[in-house]
Amino acid sequence: MSRPSMLIDCDPGLDDAIALLAAAHLTDLVGITTVNGNVGIEHTTHNALAVAQVSGRDIPVHRGAERPLIAPTIDAAYVHGPTGLGSVEIPDLKRDIDSDDAVGFILDMARSVDDLQLVAVGPLTNIALALRRDPSLPSRLGGFTIMGGGAHVGNVTAVAEFNVWADPEAAAIVFREFPMTTMVGLDVTHRVLMGATDRDRMRAAGGPAATLAADLLDFAVARADEIAGRNGAPIHDATAVMSVVAPELFTGVERPVEVELSGTITRGMTVVDDRPGGRAGEGPAPANARVLLGADEQAVIDGIVDAIIALDAS
Repeated sequence: MSRPSMLIDCDPGLDDAIALLAAAHLTDLVGITTVNGNVGIEHTTHNALAVAQVSGRDIPVHRGAERPLIAPTIDAAYVHGPTGLGSVEIPDLKRDIDSDDAVGFILDMARSVDDLQLVAVGPLTNIALALRRDPSLPSRLGGFTIMGGGAHVGNVTAVAEFNVWADPEAAAIVFREFPMTTMVGLDVTHRVLMGATDRDRMRAAGGPAATLAADLLDFAVARADEIAGRNGAPIHDATAVMSVVAPELFTGVERPVEVELSGTITRGMTVVDDRPGGRAGEGPAPANARVLLGADEQAVIDGIVDAIIALDAS
């Protein structure tokens, strides 16, 4: 397991918060940038500040885009609760954001931090805006990972995953401009389910980060059962963090991926081209994504839980 330098672009969000807590221990977390998504930008930014505070780490937080590039603003409060953190009481903040220029911060970190891993676990608006400002961004990073999309499944529609669907124009730009994106989509995140045993481990540990994660998981598990009949909650965004720090736990394939923008019922779909020969008469297109499809699910879950418990002890 490596300890990379990481910047997380996120829209906290239950699973975003758990991802941030895990990353605070597993990585050199150089900063957090926020984006509108699961809830509005005021809530996602407040939540990022709160989680950074609970982590006990001095993590810069920079506010980003408050709306998609073109699409109407639609949130996922029906999953994450009206504030984004379920029924958890958010502590009083002892600090404010470092800036309201998430894009500038992303570009500054890409230029100044060697081998930076950029992990985007919300709508890709900030990343698309960063590419507009500096198209050289991909060449300055050590790696780029998203939680989004799916090769064979959707959630907000039959074929579209929320983060891509919430700003498909931004996602289309990102897949077009990055030569290689690690796509941690629903094919793998729907397999990584945390439940009562994991909650109880963290609650028994008793530290502030573990207690917050246990409270978030309580809400997430109940909502996953209510919405999808699942015995456990997918921890999408923490799975993306784990794919960077422990890539040996994951399997996937390199494929061409495009985002559908015009379809009446397929808008926001990540179209993964599995054809061995590519387009008729043209041959295979170059792969621009590593599409994760499987994982050692228990090892991923244990890595997340262990990291959050260890965060309180460090």
